[in-house]
Amino acid sequence: MPATTVRSVLCFGDSNTYGFLASTQGRLGRWERWTGVAQRVLGVEDWYLIEDGLGGRTTTFEFPGYPGRNGQESLLRSLELHEPLDGLVIFLGTNDVCLPGVTAAWAAAGVEALIELVRARAQPDPRPDIPILIVAPPPFLPLPTLEAELSPNAVDESQRFSDRYRLMADRAGVALLDLRGIVEPTPLDGIHFEADAHRAIGMAIADALRSFVGT
Repeated sequence: MPATTVRSVLCFGDSNTYGFLASTQGRLGRWERWTGVAQRVLGVEDWYLIEDGLGGRTTTFEFPGYPGRNGQESLLRSLELHEPLDGLVIFLGTNDVCLPGVTAAWAAAGVEALIELVRARAQPDPRPDIPILIVAPPPFLPLPTLEAELSPNAVDESQRFSDRYRLMADRAGVALLDLRGIVEPTPLDGIHFEADAHRAIGMAIADALRSFVGT
């Protein structure tokens, strides 16, 4: 297939896009991460999935002790680095609800703010309306003691991701992949995914990309 027909998709997320592995405190390999799984399912000759996963990244909030995690400050730069694009995947919200007072509704509003940022950028990609896929995180499992003390409402708020993200995606006119019922986080920390979950996520995202970006 000619190089000009390769479909480029930016995958913008947090440590669950980076591939953080709670069982080793390390990182999954390139082809074990969901981005690599989706890349192989879609075809390495026809698709180019660009990873931009940063641990602690939020939608629009500052994360105490971790500078540069506000996604609103880095998304446009990432778009400029990788345009032209045929699609954008935004997989964020997990870290948002771990912050004091931030609800699933605020996380969804943060994702919507990123969508608006993409659509309003001053010098758009040659394709101004990049198809956008939003990934809703699944509900958390119980958090370790320290994390539960720092984020006492996180588990409850994570149960609301599905409803809040669905309302937001319908309002914004973007595609949504809800991971509830597809995967669960590891019980080791209640938030991150092991390799088997990355496989399931990658396959689901590959199917979604085929549908909204095209074949």
